[in-house]
Amino acid sequence: MSLENLETYLSFAVDVAKKAGNVTMKYFLKDIKVDRKEDETPVTIADRETEEYIREKIEESFPEHAILGEEAGESTSDSPLRWVIDPIDGTQSFIRGVPLYTVLLALEYNGVPVVGVIHNPPLQETVSAATGLGAFYNGVPCQVSSTEYLAKAWVQVTDYADLDRRRPAFAKKLLKESYSCRTWGDAYGYLLVATGRVDVMIDPIMSYWDIAPLKPIITESGGVFTDLDGNDNPTGVSSIACNSVLHKEIMKLVH
Repeated sequence: MSLENLETYLSFAVDVAKKAGNVTMKYFLKDIKVDRKEDETPVTIADRETEEYIREKIEESFPEHAILGEEAGESTSDSPLRWVIDPIDGTQSFIRGVPLYTVLLALEYNGVPVVGVIHNPPLQETVSAATGLGAFYNGVPCQVSSTEYLAKAWVQVTDYADLDRRRPAFAKKLLKESYSCRTWGDAYGYLLVATGRVDVMIDPIMSYWDIAPLKPIITESGGVFTDLDGNDNPTGVSSIACNSVLHKEIMKLVH
């Protein structure tokens, strides 16, 4: 795929994610009904309406492309290009009026994410990236932190209790060895890593629509993005994002 095409797709993705964020804001801090999906995770009219908006925009501009969304599933095609949508990442935060939820949008080429966008509507923060084009925070180039020691690192975990249940030995080492280990992350934590405000972001379990936009964003901002076992292409198991020096330190704790 040419860089020219990537620039077009990146610009489109940023624009659509921002406008989709406006859809979410119609319902943010409002008293809306919360339904439960089969896996007991929450879903609202905002999730459904936001994904519907994104799908419509993709179908208008790129009708030949495939689409995978958290709420409406997959529409297939013969195209090597597939859009991946998480209309509201951090629905729990959204429901409770916490302004740290995000709209996630990614584009794959032959199964590999090449464009990624994280947009936070309440705070109007956007991180975007495309392979070979760099990463950008509100249009300005951004990069991960240069922190070299875990003892000086700010670590973010979406849910420490969940990490402790799934990987108890690692969780306890992480808490002991890091300078600060805080929670409340979701995709916003990866936005903070990509902009150098937080050093490490960890999730013990992820869905693919959460992961897809993160790989290009973290790598293009100079970081490393793997699962917690160090695999380079996580597909929905777990994730860690940080600079290469800290990644080596954390892998020692895992193993």
